[in-house]
Amino acid sequence: MARRDGDRAFGTMDVEHVAVDDALRSKLARHLALWIVALMAVESLVGLLERHVFAPLLAVVLQQELTRRPQGLVEALGWAAQLVWRRLLGGGSNGVSLLAGSGAVALWVFMFLLAAAPVVLVAKGFARQAGNLVAAELRARDEELRRTYERRNLMISDMAHDLRTPVMSIAGFAQALDDGVVRNEQDRARYLHSIRTKSDQMARLVTVLFDFVKLESAGFELTRERVDLPQLLLAEAAVAYDDIEAAGMELSVHVPEDPCVIWADRAQLSRAVSNLITNAVRHNPAGTTVELALGRRAGVADIVVADSGVTIDQPVEELFAPFARGDASRSGEGSGLGLSIVANIVRLHGYQIELRQPYGPYTKAFVITCGLEDDGEDCEVLGQARG
Repeated sequence: MARRDGDRAFGTMDVEHVAVDDALRSKLARHLALWIVALMAVESLVGLLERHVFAPLLAVVLQQELTRRPQGLVEALGWAAQLVWRRLLGGGSNGVSLLAGSGAVALWVFMFLLAAAPVVLVAKGFARQAGNLVAAELRARDEELRRTYERRNLMISDMAHDLRTPVMSIAGFAQALDDGVVRNEQDRARYLHSIRTKSDQMARLVTVLFDFVKLESAGFELTRERVDLPQLLLAEAAVAYDDIEAAGMELSVHVPEDPCVIWADRAQLSRAVSNLITNAVRHNPAGTTVELALGRRAGVADIVVADSGVTIDQPVEELFAPFARGDASRSGEGSGLGLSIVANIVRLHGYQIELRQPYGPYTKAFVITCGLEDDGEDCEVLGQARG
C-alpha cells in the first residue's frame, strides 16, 4: 500500500512527460515551419537566378553546340542520336539536347545541383537542430527525474524525522506505564495526556501526507461546484478564531457579504485557505495580526491571508516546495507540506497564488486569484485598496 501511494505521489511525472512531449512536438513543428519558409525563399531566389541568368546562358551554349560540326566518332554518334530523338519527339527535348556538347551538360548539371542544394542543406540543418532539441529535452527529463527522486527521498527522510519524535515519546510513556514506574495518578494522567497529544500530532502528519499524496496523484480530480466565496471564507475564519486567539494573535476579517461565486472544489479550496491561516499562526510571534480578506476586480476574486509578523526571506520557488522549512522551524509542529498542498490545490483549479511583501499595512500576504463564475456587481475591492 505504501509503495502504491508513493508511486501515485509521483505519478504526475507521466502526465508531465506527456505535456513535455506535446511541447517538444510543437517546438519541432515551429522550427520545421521556419526551415520550410527559408527553403521556399532560397528556392525562389535560385529560380529567379536560373530563369534570368542560367537559362539564357544554357540556350546560347546549346545553340553553339548544335550548329557546329561534330568532331570525332563519339561526338558524331551523340549528334546523330540527338537528331533521331528530336524527330521522334517532335521538336526535341532539352534533356536530350544536352548530349550535343559537354559545356551544356556541365551547365545543366550545375543548375540541377544549384536547385537541389538548398533542399539538402535544409534537410540536414533541420535534422541536426531536431537532434539537438531532442537531446536537450532528454537531458532536461533526466535532470527532472533526478530532482524528483531527490524530493521523494527528502520527503521520506523528513516524514521519518517528524514521526520519529512522537513515536519515541509515546513508546517511552507507554513503557513507563506498563512497567508500573508511574504510580501517582496525576502523573499517570499526565502521561496518558501526552500519549494522546503525540498520537494526535502523528495523525495530523499522516493526514497531511495523505492530502499531499492525493493531490500529487495523476488520477485525482476536483469535485467542482458553485461556491460563494464570502460564505466559505467566513466559515474558515470562524473555525480558525480559537486557534488564533490561543496563540495570542488577533484575527481581522474583511469579507463583504455580497455573493462572489466561483466554480471550485469547496473542500479543497477550504483546505487551502485553512493551511494559509495555519501557516501564519505557526510561523509568527504572539501579538501578530492575521487578516483574511476578499477583493474582486475585473472578473477575478482575490483571497488574501495577510499578517503583520516576520517577513519571508526564502525564494518563492522554494517556498511552495514540499518540506520547505528552515532550520529554525525544524522543531516546530508543521509538516512542511502545508504551502505545497496550497500550491497544488491552486494549480489544479487553474488559479494563481503569489506572495506579496509588503502588503499595505502588513509585512506580507498570500494572495490567491480566482476566476469568477458570473460578472455581477463588484464586491468591495480590498485587494486593490490594500495592495
